[in-house]
Amino acid sequence: MAKKIYPGNWVNTLSSYQGQPVVALPGRTYFHKIGYALVGSTGAASFGITIPSPDRRADDKPRADISSLIVPAGACVYHVGIRVPDMRKDRAIGDATSGIVGTNTNRLKIASAVNTAATGAITTTVIGTDSSAIAVASTTAAPTSATTGIVTPAVLAGDLTLSLWVTDNTGTAAGGTITSSVAGGTPIIAEVCYYVDDAAPELDSTIVPFVTET
Repeated sequence: MAKKIYPGNWVNTLSSYQGQPVVALPGRTYFHKIGYALVGSTGAASFGITIPSPDRRADDKPRADISSLIVPAGACVYHVGIRVPDMRKDRAIGDATSGIVGTNTNRLKIASAVNTAATGAITTTVIGTDSSAIAVASTTAAPTSATTGIVTPAVLAGDLTLSLWVTDNTGTAAGGTITSSVAGGTPIIAEVCYYVDDAAPELDSTIVPFVTET
């Protein structure tokens, strides 16, 4: 596990690549994992999520990308989100566009399976965003976002791998393929937030009297 940080030192987004947690409340370590599903010119109805390497140069990347977004067993999950980004180089010019091309009435969601609840779900066995929030219209998915959250976190019974899914208009069955007209593709952003119980304190976390030796 990456070194824990504390709110007084928390000035940047937590490192998804390093699995960096923050002790936002005593007794719990919180994780915020962010990745993307790259939709390119080759069509598909599901896409894996990449957690990118901090090394950005394609020709010099000693640390490889992490090829999947896995939420571990025992994680207390309370939030999952998806964003279809605006891919304009200059957002002050023209209309917002994602570059996504798909079948009308199909939907997009981040989930552990294609058949998670259409309205979104976080349970001990499934995670998914609200599919109805992002639908294809006029053969494209407009830039937007959707989140699903719960007050009482669900403790995962096993590891779950999140993916980007294209569904039909029910939101629970596979839809058609989607592609991107943007050079290099459109990265659909995925996030998941959870916490785990922190480890019990070490000796250096308290004051133990010295033993007087004679």
